[in-house]
Amino acid sequence: MPVSTSDVIVVSSVPDLRVFLSSIPPSSTLYFDLEGNRLSRHGTITLITILVHPHDVLWLIDVIAIGKGTFTVALSDGRSLKSILEDPDIPKYIWDVRNDADALWALYQVGIKGVTDIQLLENVSRAGDKTYVHGLDKTVQSDLKLGFMELHRWMRTKREVKTLMATDIFSTRPMDSKTTQYCVNDVIHLPALHALYLKGIGRDSLLRVKEESARRVDEAHSPGYEPLSRNKTLGPWGSGIGKRPTFEDVLEELEDQRIDRFAAEIFGHDDFLSYYSYDDEGGTNAADGAFYPEVFDSCWDKSL
Repeated sequence: MPVSTSDVIVVSSVPDLRVFLSSIPPSSTLYFDLEGNRLSRHGTITLITILVHPHDVLWLIDVIAIGKGTFTVALSDGRSLKSILEDPDIPKYIWDVRNDADALWALYQVGIKGVTDIQLLENVSRAGDKTYVHGLDKTVQSDLKLGFMELHRWMRTKREVKTLMATDIFSTRPMDSKTTQYCVNDVIHLPALHALYLKGIGRDSLLRVKEESARRVDEAHSPGYEPLSRNKTLGPWGSGIGKRPTFEDVLEELEDQRIDRFAAEIFGHDDFLSYYSYDDEGGTNAADGAFYPEVFDSCWDKSL
């Protein structure tokens, strides 16, 4: 089900932050993402989105409004956002931890622990070539099989906000509802992706992912880390041996081909999803804006 901005609890003051901290039980699992201008040691952290699982409560922490106290304000028991992020016993999940870990360490001296990088889970569970890691956009499109209009809304928000990133949109206050929705979009599907990829791997592969996730954090803390390195597109395990496709895999591939042929007949393009394909750390697809989004926007209530 799509999640609207009304389902998000915005944390923009110290009292709000204390409420957030007190709401996290020891048994929680956190799915999170950071936003900022040039998110890295060279940029800023302006927003932190956290999905507290299993209660599935969404929090959006406004770092600009709270300031450095965002990480250091503590409850009477000593818990702070910094201590929670650094607690190895609180499981945390993110898509590509590297620049987030870099920014947290360089700007606020927060050394995140207990994190599993879902991008690595996807890579290790993938049948076939593992040479390159995939972006979140690609996997949401190809792996979750969202409804047509839900996917359209998800990608429309991505497209509209990414075109405004040069204006430092994540620092603009008051926040636009599209900014909030963009932040939601980056975490709301992480639990489903996490569960999906876990099904395809064993204990040894999961251990490799956890070790590589920790190595990514260490790399991001190193003096020579390059936030925009092209080598970041490479997976850690080479091309991989791949696994023999199952009968279900073959049927799924045939169904995907059938959908592609249908899309070509209707839209004049052989894969309507690729028209919305973005590189999470790069620019937009050259066909961005195609697929006639204005046709859908004129026929559907944009508030949906």
